[in-house]
Amino acid sequence: MNELQTIRSRLSAFISECCAGFSEYQLTSAAEATPYGRCFAVFLRHLLKDPALAADGELPKAIVHDIKTIRSQPGVDIESKPYRQLLTFSLSALAILPGSSPRLLDDFVSEQLSAYDAQDLERLGCMDGRPGSGNQAMFLAIFLIHGRDHLGLDTQPLINHWVAAHLQRMNRFGFWGPDGGMTHLQFQNGYHQHEILEYLGVKNPHLESTLAAVCNLADHQGHFAPYPGGGGCYDYDAVFMLTPEGKIPDDVTRELLLRTSASIIDAQRPDGGFAESLRVRPRSLDSLIRFASHTLNAFGSGALFAERLRYALTLQRPKHDRIHTHWSRYSRRWDESDLWDSWFRMLTLARIDVALHPEHADNWGFIDYPGIGYHPSLKSGNRFV
Repeated sequence: MNELQTIRSRLSAFISECCAGFSEYQLTSAAEATPYGRCFAVFLRHLLKDPALAADGELPKAIVHDIKTIRSQPGVDIESKPYRQLLTFSLSALAILPGSSPRLLDDFVSEQLSAYDAQDLERLGCMDGRPGSGNQAMFLAIFLIHGRDHLGLDTQPLINHWVAAHLQRMNRFGFWGPDGGMTHLQFQNGYHQHEILEYLGVKNPHLESTLAAVCNLADHQGHFAPYPGGGGCYDYDAVFMLTPEGKIPDDVTRELLLRTSASIIDAQRPDGGFAESLRVRPRSLDSLIRFASHTLNAFGSGALFAERLRYALTLQRPKHDRIHTHWSRYSRRWDESDLWDSWFRMLTLARIDVALHPEHADNWGFIDYPGIGYHPSLKSGNRFV
């Protein structure tokens, strides 16, 4: 725990570096302040149980103002991933800020629910594992649960349908889409639906197959990305899947998670933050050898080999020298500390820590609201009915 305390302290310093003024946060210390950066900083400070979070009483107002401003823009697509992602991040942030509530955004959730149709899961490709569909399925479930728990709406039948549809259409790996062979994309996309299932207390009927399939994607460092050095999303999503109900299922998984934890700890940057990957750039002979080795380790695995080969070739292109997202106009380097990867890296370490030591749950600030950052230690029982 002493090692984690040092990591937490160093990370707090990095968060402060990304503060661009009262209630304003940048994705990286070189980026512009954005609504996403603010949410990631809130999540990180809460996870670290940082008392500084309570000192900024303007954060809830700033978060609500952001949503109102973006929604008022002409032509905004309220079904798009960027808008729904910010809305759900904002709901989670308001759920944990002192003196605040996700109910401050009730009108925006009501708008989403008024347009909801049970066929949206099919239309958005959620049952087929279409890239990005896992996010959309999670967004829809969050709105339905918020409607039930905060708006007094009878959305339980729609929640029942959401759960039933996902259970019925699971492939043999416990995810969605083709089941000819497991890939990084399939588990990273499908993790989002499992986040909701865990919140609702619904068990994975293919748990043993899921554990085996995800374990087989790990590299020798315990990373789970389709490229060397792991990735904030890939590693957290895999660790989430390997700790059902927040627990470690067997000794093999325990050893793997210890390796993952050690690799993440070693990757903390000098400024205290965490980056996407330290092994993708700069381009060099060593880097190319790492890509080749990472790819060849999947030789004979069909879809997995093809996926890693595609990434190995595509990521050599100059257009991928930096990472481009809708969270910031600034495009960060692969090895540049940022609040998003820092949150996910720390969330991964926290999940492993509590799985190894359940009594450590109170050391971390998990989010008692559906979506990313929830942990089953927060509440017991079944939220499904």
